[in-house]
Amino acid sequence: AGEYKKYNNNWDWSSDKRNTPQAFSHFTFEASGGTLLICDIQGVGDVWTDPQVHSVSGDGYGKGNMGKRGINRFLQAHECNAICRWLGLQNS
Repeated sequence: AGEYKKYNNNWDWSSDKRNTPQAFSHFTFEASGGTLLICDIQGVGDVWTDPQVHSVSGDGYGKGNMGKRGINRFLQAHECNAICRWLGLQNS
């Protein structure tokens, strides 16, 4: 139980209230070798629902897949946080 919240979207907005969702999105980009980024994170606490996947090719993952433009826009707006640094993620 808890309040359902949006933590980031599939373009350039991220809440500064939690570090975990932002670091997760950043991590997915690096773990995929720069081919995917999972964003549009929302849910209750750390139980997240209805994410969006951006792929470099722009293929698959539904209408919200903004391809390389979506990945680049998200990373340009992303500010690395303590979790990103702890994970050793590259500054975006």
